[in-house]
Order: sequence, then structure tokens, then C-alpha cells
Amino acid sequence: MAMTTGSERARATLTYLRRNITTGEWPVGSRIPIEPELAEATGVGRSTIREAVRSLASVGMLETLPGRGTFVRSAAPTSALLNEFLASFTLEEILSYRRALEIEAAQQASMHRTEEDVRALEHAAEDEVGCTRCPVLGFADGEESAFESRFHRLLFDAAKNRLLASLYAGINEQLRTPEHRGRLANVATGSEMERDHARVLDAIRRKDFIDAVHAMADHVDHDVVIVNDQHEVVPPLTRTPEQQQRIDSARVAQEQANA
Repeated sequence: MAMTTGSERARATLTYLRRNITTGEWPVGSRIPIEPELAEATGVGRSTIREAVRSLASVGMLETLPGRGTFVRSAAPTSALLNEFLASFTLEEILSYRRALEIEAAQQASMHRTEEDVRALEHAAEDEVGCTRCPVLGFADGEESAFESRFHRLLFDAAKNRLLASLYAGINEQLRTPEHRGRLANVATGSEMERDHARVLDAIRRKDFIDAVHAMADHVDHDVVIVNDQHEVVPPLTRTPEQQQRIDSARVAQEQANA
């Protein structure tokens, strides 16, 4: 039998753990098997397992909680690294990047979604009916779900692009940092949120990527926005009245076509 070196075993163990995370075998939020189980599965000692876990924890993919176990925090190392990288950018720049990710996710979801994805999005949209406030408003009350609407998370799942999802998770982590507290709000009412999500869902259901892009672009205009010290909304994009009228007319035309 061929002999393997310690470094080779360590690399193989790291690959095993990372593959189980990136393929979804261990979903984000789940607890991974305990050390003895991992040692048996990989054929290495516990010290090698601990080394691999520490390596993945250092890039934000895993997190070990004393007395509870080790949990998957990200499907890719992007989130932790991106969070540090984004600290040098303005909030306006970060939200612009978030906007681009959501629009691209809507486009890719319309092209790659499965029937199971559609059903999951439908259930999420149904659960939001009657909601009087959006997740971002809960941020002021300390809710951990801020900036992570279930509908939006499922949209990124339907896009079938792990990098997009990881970048989006990194953006949301940055928005939770203390320096941004009180500077963000969601100006959409419950009914407006339901309307916007219904338009996005309808386009994805019909696999119409053009409508999906336009519907999401319209939605993110008032999804998460910046407010000043006087609680006035800082528009994400500066448009002339004529340009805004064109956007409003296109929205009305689409709603009438889908009625």
C-alpha cells in the first residue's frame, strides 16, 4: 500500500471537509459530524481533523461554538474575506454592488430554476403576505434576520451560482456591522413588497429573464436604502422625472400584460 505523508493527509482531509460544504452535503447553518466520526470517515487522527477545521474556520466557512459543535457558516470562503475587503468602501458603493448581485441573481434564477425552486419561492412569498414590516426594519430591534429575506435567499438558490450567493452573504454581513447601524431602512410597505416579489416570481416562473431583471431592478430601488440623519431617503440612483416616468410606465404595462 502506498504511504502518504502527513501533509498529504492534511490536504486530503481539508479537501474532504470543503467538498462536503461546497456541494451542500453539509448545508449552511448545519452542524458537521463530530471529531471521532470525521476521523473514522477520513482515516486520519483527530489532530489532523482539528487542523482542517481551523483552516476552514479562518476563512469563514466553519465556526466552532464551545459545547455545541462546529457549524457551516458559508459555502465558500468568500464571505469572511469579502467582509474585510468591503470595510474600505462607502455604504453607497456597497449597496450598489448588492443591487447588481440581486438583479443578476434574478436573471440567472429565471434561466436555471427548477420546479422545486418555484414552489419554494411561492411558499416564501405566501408566508410574507400580510407582513407589516420588512426584515431590515427589524434590525433596529436586534433581529438577526436583517437583510436576509427568505424570498431573496431562495432566489439566489434558484440562480444555481454559489459564487453569487456567497458574495451576497458577504455583503449582508458587512451591512450588519455597527458603523452602518441606523443608516439603512426599507421604504417598501408590506403590500409593495408583496407586489414586487410577486412580479419577480412571475417572471421566474415563466423563465422570462428580461421581465425578471426589470422587476428586480424596480424592487431594489426601495428594498434597502440609505437614510440621512433626518431620516430622509437617499435615492440609490439619481433619475430625471422623465426617466422615472418611463420606469413607472413600463411597470404598469407589465402589470396589465400579466393581469
